[in-house]
Amino acid sequence: MNTSRLSLWLSLGFLLPACVQPAHNKTVVYLLDVRGIPNVQQVGLRGRDKPLSWDQDLPLTPVGPDSSLYRTVVTTRTGYLVTEVQFTVNGEFELQQADNRRIAFGAPGDTVVYRARFNVAGSLKP
Repeated sequence: MNTSRLSLWLSLGFLLPACVQPAHNKTVVYLLDVRGIPNVQQVGLRGRDKPLSWDQDLPLTPVGPDSSLYRTVVTTRTGYLVTEVQFTVNGEFELQQADNRRIAFGAPGDTVVYRARFNVAGSLKP
């Protein structure tokens, strides 16, 4: 009886590593349009996967002087197919009564460009 238990545990030990999803580097270029929002001092991104967090902004930078378009590039190592994020302006979250934005990653090695307007659900067409 002890031999059968040992065999069962050894079998499970060999099968469990096969259940782990392989992780890949996933890169997303985030572009946020803040046109029409007064007194923009700081634009940020928060999210689920490192280097993002829900507690602290990752800053976005304007693409040019006097631009209402902000940009950042995030690379994360994950086995997931999607991530969740929210933008902030002056420390305030967008879409407070809605779900987080869900961004689908591309194939390993692909870079996804995600375009959005602050406080407007969904992504914008290129």
